[in-house]
Amino acid sequence: MKPTHPELRRRLAAEYVLGTLHGGARRRFELWLRSDPALRREVTGWEQRLVPLATTLPEVAPDPAIWRRIEARIDPSRVQPKPAWWSNLAFWRWSSFATAGLASLLFAYVVATPALHSAAPPDAMVVVMGDSATAQPSMTVAWTPEGRGKTRLRIRVIGHAEMAPDTAWELWMLPDGNKPPRSLGLINTHETQVVDLPEDLRGLLNRAAGMAMSLEPAGGSRTGAPTGPVLASGKCVKI
Repeated sequence: MKPTHPELRRRLAAEYVLGTLHGGARRRFELWLRSDPALRREVTGWEQRLVPLATTLPEVAPDPAIWRRIEARIDPSRVQPKPAWWSNLAFWRWSSFATAGLASLLFAYVVATPALHSAAPPDAMVVVMGDSATAQPSMTVAWTPEGRGKTRLRIRVIGHAEMAPDTAWELWMLPDGNKPPRSLGLINTHETQVVDLPEDLRGLLNRAAGMAMSLEPAGGSRTGAPTGPVLASGKCVKI
């Protein structure tokens, strides 16, 4: 039976765009799309919101095994047999990071904000923060710019992160115009967490260029500015 509940239709459309809808569920959804113009518009809306986020992720060179596989299909006589690309550890590492990054965006916008959904979902801001050492997505931060009451940052830590003893992770807003970073508070290694934004930073955050996370002494920076290495950073993107 075709879903009629608006919330369920939105979530199915989002999962279809992200590629997390599999098997029979995906085939049924594609059948519904043929006869449901409103559902097709829902899919188009998610494509317009999520696909541009791919431009915020760093470029990754294809693994050499992939090129060898392409060459083997073109002219098998030119290529010596090599291990299949699916046995390559680097490929699976990148696949897991990319999938986790996109899934975290869906989580931040769809799952973590059920009260925000309506017939026309409001704008939301998302920061996909890349690890400074590997350039892979390691964290996302999402919020609603014009929501009522307190502004809450919904944070998703990707992977099994660890924090060194006697240290702290401090989240920083990077204002536009190359202004000094402003602290948004301390965060931990929990997969999902919420940070209440100080009221005086609300206007600045909605115009911020990006965010960064630094490693600080236990209790956070004593100077009001980052003092340790930057572990992750990313640009603010509206979806």
